[in-house]
Amino acid sequence: MIYFLTGYVAFEEFILKFLPVSDAIYSYLRFFGEITIYIAFGKLVIHKLHRGIPFVKTAIDLPIIGFYTVVLLSMLINRSPLMGSLYNIRPFARYIVLFYLIANSALSEKRVTTLLRIILVVGVFQLVAGIVQWVGGPAAFDFFLPRESTLTIGGFTKEYRLLELGREIGSVYGTLGDTVIYGVFMILVLVIYLSRIRRLEYLNLLGAAILFFFIARSYSRAATFSALLAGGAWFFFHHGWKKTLRLALATVLIFGVLLAVANPFGLEYINPRKARVGLVGNVTGVFSGSYVRVAQKQRLGALIGNVPTVLVNKPVLGYGADQNSTIEKLNMSKRSFLLKVLSKNGFKDVYWVAILCFYGILGLGFFALIFYQLFRAALRLYKKSKRDEFTSPLHRDGETPPLSEREAPFSGVTQRIAIIMLCLVAVTVFLLFFNRTLEFRGYGFYFWLCAGLMFASDRSLPTYRPLRVTL
Repeated sequence: MIYFLTGYVAFEEFILKFLPVSDAIYSYLRFFGEITIYIAFGKLVIHKLHRGIPFVKTAIDLPIIGFYTVVLLSMLINRSPLMGSLYNIRPFARYIVLFYLIANSALSEKRVTTLLRIILVVGVFQLVAGIVQWVGGPAAFDFFLPRESTLTIGGFTKEYRLLELGREIGSVYGTLGDTVIYGVFMILVLVIYLSRIRRLEYLNLLGAAILFFFIARSYSRAATFSALLAGGAWFFFHHGWKKTLRLALATVLIFGVLLAVANPFGLEYINPRKARVGLVGNVTGVFSGSYVRVAQKQRLGALIGNVPTVLVNKPVLGYGADQNSTIEKLNMSKRSFLLKVLSKNGFKDVYWVAILCFYGILGLGFFALIFYQLFRAALRLYKKSKRDEFTSPLHRDGETPPLSEREAPFSGVTQRIAIIMLCLVAVTVFLLFFNRTLEFRGYGFYFWLCAGLMFASDRSLPTYRPLRVTL
């Protein structure tokens, strides 16, 4: 089941398009993967309770419990509409269930490796689809367009279509239905690809360069910068801070030359959705004065407007768990620092700020703690696996200790999944300043899959007290 979903999620938009079903059935079929996760998790829980098999303790159990407790408190105290609150938290919650499903599954090294290989193979297909779109022009672009449909459930309307605000000229999106989702998914593929590299050989560098090029081809600036961050994080953990510092200085120097050539501060920002812009110009345009003025009404405005408004008016538990009522309350705040009247569109672009608006400092603190604990767990696992490479299970007197005194050695697969999560956590924390990355199917599913694989690979994890329920 997990094998199937790992390959299916990235192709969902494309596959469902060709099914001979009505738009209503098409819309409901988009819940297939989510329902499958819940069913598999339910079967796992029943099996463990019936057999008395203990659940694994993970480093993020308490932060997750704390976060959802704050979500409930925010709902109750702010009297948030129930359906709106559940609709708002659902995209994040569905993959937390996936995380616990994977972390508590008995996965062998072979199965973990197979799942990572499936993601790489999916990445190759996305890259090929991107080439076809880039070379094929409008005809190829239309072929990969997902079906447009609208679904209304519980008073909430969801439109399924590509790029509601338009598409950057020359960009590619594979089969993921959106250029931004394509860009962040390919970052994940890049990180998994880098985790296989032991030495910086020419072919390895060529593969990384091709992946980076197609991430930039998505025309998502956040994804492009995140790809550089992912590469830098991988280099740091493999080669230390001195070499990483030299690489960072060289990158800054090259980028500085590009800025000097492009002279973005003397140019007007060109929207790549309205006119053709080169890959370099798309990135350097971020540093133009006109772009900064535009950003003040968008993501930058959320940081300097929404944040102080929440801190002054509703600092502890925020405005409530429902997005629509939260936006209304923010617009009517007694003391407001907002730079524009907020609307539903684009509200979650700065996801860290959105969490603060919904659940206050308390909710944001627990949310950030989840990533901190993920990073700590990955770092601990990585360091222990590195030590296993240079140590042997011998006592100081040279004798081999009995099995009862030895810990199971960490394998190369464990080290690999640890470095993947170290890079992904760093990238995701950065990306959440630009979009609701973890709510995207093409990223959230794979991020929490890898997080679950990390804990499933750690054989030294403690477990909770087993509970047996006789059916």
